[in-house]
Amino acid sequence: MSYPPKPFTHIPEAQLYELIAQYPLATILSCSSPAALDQVCQVPMLFDRDTDTFIGHVTANNPLVQQENNTIKLLFNGPNAYLSPNHCNNDILPSWLYASVEVTGTLELIKDHSEQLAAMTQLTNHFEQGFDTPWQMNKLNDKMINAMFKQIRFLRITASQHKGNFKLSQNKPMRIREQVIASLHAEGRTSMAQLMLKSLTHK
Repeated sequence: MSYPPKPFTHIPEAQLYELIAQYPLATILSCSSPAALDQVCQVPMLFDRDTDTFIGHVTANNPLVQQENNTIKLLFNGPNAYLSPNHCNNDILPSWLYASVEVTGTLELIKDHSEQLAAMTQLTNHFEQGFDTPWQMNKLNDKMINAMFKQIRFLRITASQHKGNFKLSQNKPMRIREQVIASLHAEGRTSMAQLMLKSLTHK
């Protein structure tokens, strides 16, 4: 028997990209040596679907900086929730609902100043969306930008594989899944309920 079960991993690519966009804080796994996957950090990453690349930045002393040209893994976690038998009249056992995307890719350091500036501008413009007065890079002069760039390193990760694991009761009868969705909505767990609702239409 495969693990995770196939119903949890046969996810349309569009749903994987949507989860990455909604939950951009990646847990990044890398190795200090070929024998140990022992370095973990969390970095918000911006995904460019057209090029299958992610950009982000970390502090200059982050061990991730030493992983240039190496293969690393990024894990994006979406909403999660406890699944109680109470959600569907005791027709199931206690479990947990969750959605995640695992990305394998190669890390590159962005070293050209103009590319760094473009990356920082792209990141801030994206994550400042929604504010009434978005902060912009043009508020900084060249001296301030140069001082900031000495403290951080810019990453570009080229993805080679995407893999989703959406455990949303896809292996349960439709009746139970609909009951769970209604119950989650009633509890105010809207994100989880909406994600489960999308899974109902996936074949």
